[in-house]
Amino acid sequence: MMKRCLTILEVSQKQAYIFQSNELKKNVRNSAVIDWIMDAKYMEETVNDKELFNKKDNLVYSGGGHIVLEFSCREQALRVTTTVTKTIKRDYPGIEIFAKTIGYEEAKSPAENIKELIKALEQKKSERRAAFHQGSFGVEKIDTNTLKPILYQTEKERQIPKVEELDKKLMVPGYQQVYKFEDLGGTKDKSNFIAVVHIDGNAMGKRVEKLQQRSKHLNWEEYKDILNEFSVSIDKDFKDAYREMTEVIADNIKNGNLDALDNEDNNFPVRRIITAGDDVCFVTEGRIGLESAAVFINKLCSKKNKVDKEGYAACAGVAIVHQKYPFYKAYELAEMLCSNAKKYGVPLSTDGFGSDISMIDWHIEFGEVKDTLEEVRTDYLDADGSSVSGRPYIVQAPHSVVAQQNDRNYGEVRSLLQKLQNDENCARGTIKELRNALKQGKDETEHFIQFHRIDALLKWDFSDNYSMLFDAIELIDTFIMLKDKEGRN
Repeated sequence: MMKRCLTILEVSQKQAYIFQSNELKKNVRNSAVIDWIMDAKYMEETVNDKELFNKKDNLVYSGGGHIVLEFSCREQALRVTTTVTKTIKRDYPGIEIFAKTIGYEEAKSPAENIKELIKALEQKKSERRAAFHQGSFGVEKIDTNTLKPILYQTEKERQIPKVEELDKKLMVPGYQQVYKFEDLGGTKDKSNFIAVVHIDGNAMGKRVEKLQQRSKHLNWEEYKDILNEFSVSIDKDFKDAYREMTEVIADNIKNGNLDALDNEDNNFPVRRIITAGDDVCFVTEGRIGLESAAVFINKLCSKKNKVDKEGYAACAGVAIVHQKYPFYKAYELAEMLCSNAKKYGVPLSTDGFGSDISMIDWHIEFGEVKDTLEEVRTDYLDADGSSVSGRPYIVQAPHSVVAQQNDRNYGEVRSLLQKLQNDENCARGTIKELRNALKQGKDETEHFIQFHRIDALLKWDFSDNYSMLFDAIELIDTFIMLKDKEGRN
């Protein structure tokens, strides 16, 4: 008797594969490869047998670096999985795929079967990690940035599947996508920073659990459709937020607000790298990274999922680094910053999971590479051992939370920055010296403000907390405020 089986395929360590190079073009291509091989269309082309595999009959859902399939029997699942994984290994060296198949248990609900499948995959992954790890054979050429073997690039890898089509959908017409960091618009004498932005949706796992609870009465076919539609809606909403963000940036180019950027040949100052469900990464010219991330979050928070009718929250980490900084380290830093923002937002949220709190954290890297955010933040302690930084900051939250956390409001940081950048009565050098005073403690800060007579300029309700002032001063040379269509900040 044939028994339905469920199969999951997942890319192992996808970020390590995507960011293994310091070349932007390769990062973009590697991300596109992962999107492609986890697409049901790729599997149709690879299997090349409609009776054995077709999207309509076999796809449950896909997204975020994995795909879930169903088959009428285990033999069919094995044939498809073997064909696909062998082809990936041949065509895309360096990608490792985990695959797991389980039998569908009719006594359990559809949601319970999916949970069992994911649990079985996690168990397999943990056993594999404990068993071995393949290092260098000692004969490969080693990448000097990642210290990993440089893999031979196949003809398949030279192609960039789907990327041009997706770029067109998510890009404002009339601009050129860039494939080099130096083409994002930095100027050698003024700013050669780039901003690596990582954005991740909040409490998405909890939303899936709630969806499962509400879908207990559904049969397999009904639940499968709901789950796929939910996944598709997430992917669409996050991609739409990205596209709308690029429209805001294009408006700022047109109105002259970004004239400080050196964008020859209509090069666009933002480059998409990952847009996979609620996992997003893009890189920008350094001075617009923070604002781009905030615009993305604001656009996303205006949307609701088509299936569960709930809105979104997300956190962003922005690593502002020199163009030559090791890119995989910049991405790791952006990830850590995003995680820190999430960690801070969770206890502030109404449900305790962060589902209505969107926050942003950032770091400007001027010097040596450090491994952890804790190490990075030791540079932000004053003479008394207290942090002089107020990061992360709230971008979107319920009014009650914003009122209670006014000293952690990103909008207030923007307003303070505007004041610091535009006031002609105080030399910028004096403002930068104030940053050093802030690191000496509160008493030294107040003495500096009085001595230089800048108390009127800084007339601001700091509530005895100068951390927002410190963060604004640090950004003063690496920040351009984006405006809306009407030219408002």
